[in-house]
Amino acid sequence: MDLRRLLLLRELADRRTVGATAEALGITPSAVSQQLKTFQEELGVILVEKEGRGVRLTEAGAALSAAAADVAVAMARAEATAEGYRGGRQSTVSAVFFPSAAEMILPGLLDRAGAVEGLRVRARLEDPKAQGFVDLAADSDFVLGHSVNGPADFARPGLVVEPLLEEPLDVALPAHHPLAAKPSLGPSDVAGEPWIGVPAGFPFDTVLRQIELQAGRTVERVQLMPDLRVMEALVGGGHGLSLLPRFTARASLRRGLVLRPLAGVHARRSIVLIARAEVAARPTVRSVMDMVHAEARTIADHDGAAAPEAGGA
Repeated sequence: MDLRRLLLLRELADRRTVGATAEALGITPSAVSQQLKTFQEELGVILVEKEGRGVRLTEAGAALSAAAADVAVAMARAEATAEGYRGGRQSTVSAVFFPSAAEMILPGLLDRAGAVEGLRVRARLEDPKAQGFVDLAADSDFVLGHSVNGPADFARPGLVVEPLLEEPLDVALPAHHPLAAKPSLGPSDVAGEPWIGVPAGFPFDTVLRQIELQAGRTVERVQLMPDLRVMEALVGGGHGLSLLPRFTARASLRRGLVLRPLAGVHARRSIVLIARAEVAARPTVRSVMDMVHAEARTIADHDGAAAPEAGGA
């Protein structure tokens, strides 16, 4: 069995199109197609089928791509062993954060990484849907993702998904608002208020839909904003209520806002670390991922919450 063709199948499973696979591997789409054809002929098994203008993996193709992930992990461990004997190390670790996680975790992570001579963390911001976070793991050492549906939203063969934080989503409102006198709020309390919502498809909109179902009425979304700081400013200006993540909304308290827990609905988001299994096996990447876990525990301890232990699945 040709190892390179097996790993090519793994790339196709992650990237889902021949064009994207070719771009990632630095070869032409026709070369990808030819390699797949040759691999199928060698094995005597159909690995891919046409689907519309693209292709999809057959059951056999999916099973072999999962096996390829195990092979890639073994290769990464072997490379790490050789790296240790050479006395070398990976100097730069690439990471993707969604904006509020970067605000919450990145400063402390950079402090921790800065204490290790020669280590650099290169971060960038993205905020896609759940599948988008998974896709980003193909081109970065690790990704921080979030979902209101829990860590299982990100589970894929060949990926490591490690829970970091369970962050409540609280109702933000001005301190002088009549509802601020209540210690917690239910759907019937807030459904009649104007809301600073988020665009359709953003995770927090799922919670607003739960409020609508529980209250039996449509919530008025007077503005749709994808940026937490703009949402805070509009709430502070008295233009509506909003949902804000508790750990990353400390600055909102300085704007004169208050946060109240929302009862009766599932109002929290799971923050997770995502990486390809073979990448997470690299010693330097693993050490930086452990720093992220340590920073998450610091945040959870500060807010009286619980953070999962490092290395979870």
